[in-house]
Amino acid sequence: MEKDILTKIFKNTPIKTFYDDKGEPIYYRTTGGRYFKIVTNYPTGSTKEKPLYFQKRLTNAIGCILSSSLAFWFYQIYSNNLDWKTYEIENFTIPQLSTKDIEYLDKLYPRYLADIEAKANIRTTSGESTYNIDSFKEYKIVRSKAIIDEIDDYICPLYGLTQEETDFIKNYELEFRLAGE
Repeated sequence: MEKDILTKIFKNTPIKTFYDDKGEPIYYRTTGGRYFKIVTNYPTGSTKEKPLYFQKRLTNAIGCILSSSLAFWFYQIYSNNLDWKTYEIENFTIPQLSTKDIEYLDKLYPRYLADIEAKANIRTTSGESTYNIDSFKEYKIVRSKAIIDEIDDYICPLYGLTQEETDFIKNYELEFRLAGE
C-alpha cells in the first residue's frame, strides 16, 4: 500500500515548481513538532523555522497540504526524523488544484491555524533560563487532529488515494502521534 501511495504522490507536480521569490511565505519548523509538523503562513518566533515563498494564489493551499498527515507520512519516509530539510519539502508534490480546491483549502487553512493557536500552551520560564526569554508558545498540534483529518479527507483523493489509503494515512503511527497529548 505504501508503494502505491508513493507512486500516486510522485505523479503530481513537485512543490518547488510553485516557488516564487516575490510570493507569500509559508513558515515551517525545521526541528521539533515530533509527530506533527508546524506549518504556518506567519512567523511564530521560533529560531527553528524557515520561510519558503510560493505563488500567492497557492500559499494557503500549500500550507494546508503541508500540515496534513500525508505530508507527515512523506516526511517520515524521506527524512532523518529529526530535522525537516528544505529539499525534503521540495520533493513532496502538489496535486492539480482547481479553483474550487484552492478556495476550499483557503478557508480550511485559517480554521486550522486558529485552532492550533487556540490550543497552544504559553509556557513561562524560570528566572534561571539561559535563553533570555520569559515565556514561549508550545504548539500541541495533536489537539487539532480533527481538522488535520479534514485536510487529509479533502486532499488525499486529489492525489488519487483510495479511501483505504486515506484511512491508512490518517491513522499512521497514531498510537505514537496521540501519546504526547
